[in-house]
Amino acid sequence: MKKFKQFLNENTQEEKWAIFAGLGGGFGGGQLLNIFDGNEDDANQEAWQLSVQEYEQMEGLHGLRDLEEIMEEDEVDEIEAEDIRQEEMEIWLDYWVEPYDSEKHII
Repeated sequence: MKKFKQFLNENTQEEKWAIFAGLGGGFGGGQLLNIFDGNEDDANQEAWQLSVQEYEQMEGLHGLRDLEEIMEEDEVDEIEAEDIRQEEMEIWLDYWVEPYDSEKHII
């Protein structure tokens, strides 16, 4: 039990994290968007969410198909189109976190 508590403490410590998020390929990749206070898992979730927001802002433009385009072009129903959209989105997402360094990570 002692080792489990130590494991939890080590993996849930709150720290500062530099959050990088964006879209890969010709979209420029992840950029430093935020400084996050929390554990690494929550920081990664925040990075993923910011990257998804970037995708959603560009959806329907520059070859990033929205749900309606997928349904029309692939001749599928909305449920299947949502699965395809999710797969296509994951290909473009570019995100990661780094331990925050005040000299290196300037927003």
